[in-house]
Amino acid sequence: MESEPGKPVAKSPEPPASESELVKEQDTTFPVCPVCGGVLVEIRHKLVCSRCHTICETCCEGGRG
Repeated sequence: MESEPGKPVAKSPEPPASESELVKEQDTTFPVCPVCGGVLVEIRHKLVCSRCHTICETCCEGGRG
């Protein structure tokens, strides 16, 4: 099927990513602060924003440790 000149060509949607690809993608991302978007760092088993110093997650709330 050829398109006419001047008309956009519809692209087929990409297939959904497999579950293993999604896990790999999540492992390479860094956590960010939901308040300001700063990088979260772990201090005494708590994720703390390096920019605004908000405590975002503690070890009892599902964090590491």
